[in-house]
Amino acid sequence: MPRTLGFAPLIVALAICGSARAQNRQPSYKVDADWPKQLPSNWIMGQVSGIAVDHEDHIWVLQRPESNAKDDLAAAQSPPVSQCCFAAPPVLEFDSAGNMTKSWGGPGSGYDWPTSEHSIFVDAGGNVWITGNGPADREAIKFTSDGKFIMQIGHPSKAPVNSLDTSMLGRPAGIEVDEKAHELYIADGYGNRRVIVFDSETGKFKRMWGAYGSMPNDTDPGPYDPGAAIDKQFRTPLHCVHLSSDGLVYVCDRVNDRIQVFTKEG
Repeated sequence: MPRTLGFAPLIVALAICGSARAQNRQPSYKVDADWPKQLPSNWIMGQVSGIAVDHEDHIWVLQRPESNAKDDLAAAQSPPVSQCCFAAPPVLEFDSAGNMTKSWGGPGSGYDWPTSEHSIFVDAGGNVWITGNGPADREAIKFTSDGKFIMQIGHPSKAPVNSLDTSMLGRPAGIEVDEKAHELYIADGYGNRRVIVFDSETGKFKRMWGAYGSMPNDTDPGPYDPGAAIDKQFRTPLHCVHLSSDGLVYVCDRVNDRIQVFTKEG
């Protein structure tokens, strides 16, 4: 009997210890050097600025062809000075195995392609949203999954940024769509200091807000000082906006070293 009583607590102790180890076990990751598969047509990618996953678990990559050095594109020179390489199109779609299934993007008729590709988002309908953070990139563009132009919000401009101007953006960064409400949220951005919301079907402006839900303010707050009073406005870049399953809006205020959480009404 004493041995039985002594054994039972030991089993419980081992179980608790094993559970604790399981809870503390961290996931491990290993680079898959074969993903993605080699690109066709002797293509290479430049700087990858954005990645999105669609409802089919396909991976969409937005990359910057113009970021390739001249020596990287030796085959594209006239005359060619090497067998490699050519710049891939800005938008690349891959299946989960790493096979490229689509490629498109770049300047075209009816829209203003950004000078510096930045973010990509694929909505539930398969539409692809693109933003850029170049000095004059003040637009967000919507395409079909095959790269057919649908709609553009804003337009390029070299005018000073203005976070109260709803006719164009300010070097927009993060972008996400509320599918049920048909609303497009933009972290705006590298120039402006606001979250701005548009109708994702019509492009009509709906609302915007700054830090703490106040109206945006472009007054220069000076250098960031973590020991100073709380900054009542966003700083640039305002880099990401994400919607959670419980209906909250998470915003990355990068330079202020903080995340702010809002209702969808700001």
